[in-house]
Amino acid sequence: MKRSSAWIGVLAAGGLLVAGCSSGGDTVASATVASTTSSSSSSSSSSSSSASSSSKSSAAESTAVSAATLDAETETWFSTFCTSLGDIAQYTGPDTAGQSLTEVQATVVAAYTGISTSATKAAATLQATPPPTIDGGAPIAAATVTGFQTLADVYGRGAQTIAALTPSSEADLKTAVEAVETEAQASAPQSLSDVDADVKAAAKELPECAGVIGS
Repeated sequence: MKRSSAWIGVLAAGGLLVAGCSSGGDTVASATVASTTSSSSSSSSSSSSSASSSSKSSAAESTAVSAATLDAETETWFSTFCTSLGDIAQYTGPDTAGQSLTEVQATVVAAYTGISTSATKAAATLQATPPPTIDGGAPIAAATVTGFQTLADVYGRGAQTIAALTPSSEADLKTAVEAVETEAQASAPQSLSDVDADVKAAAKELPECAGVIGS
């Protein structure tokens, strides 16, 4: 039996939300993009000491502001949001190496179905969760719910489309998958683009959001 190559090793499925948050792009995919920062300073002994002191003071103030922005409701909302992303992410990298064409098809259907189901659950859960008490919290929460609903719809229909195929070659299946991914990317929401940087920084400290929300 002919075995398929691993061309579908990492689906874009669900990455609309996951990658944007993890990379700092704030689109609502790989969650492997890490955000890193670095800083350096050089000056005379006295000015360096002064700058360092000033920097620490500013950082402390910023941290205090960030921590203050996350009240109980806001923490709950972000924790729920990040948990939902994690649930979706488990389906975004199905391994199809060595599988036959029929097996790959079934793997894709399972992945798409999982994403759709998780996104539907996420939308319902967040819809029942009070919005974060931050500037623009209500519209941000509403846009996020819409984003998950869109994700659920696109991949739900995608699963049905792939399942109904009778591909004669790997190319046939790949073309169908690419069509689903193109539609999904075209409808990608940007629910976190307006969230204040200090709020994001504080949210990143939540256990559920570690490695999920970028800078």
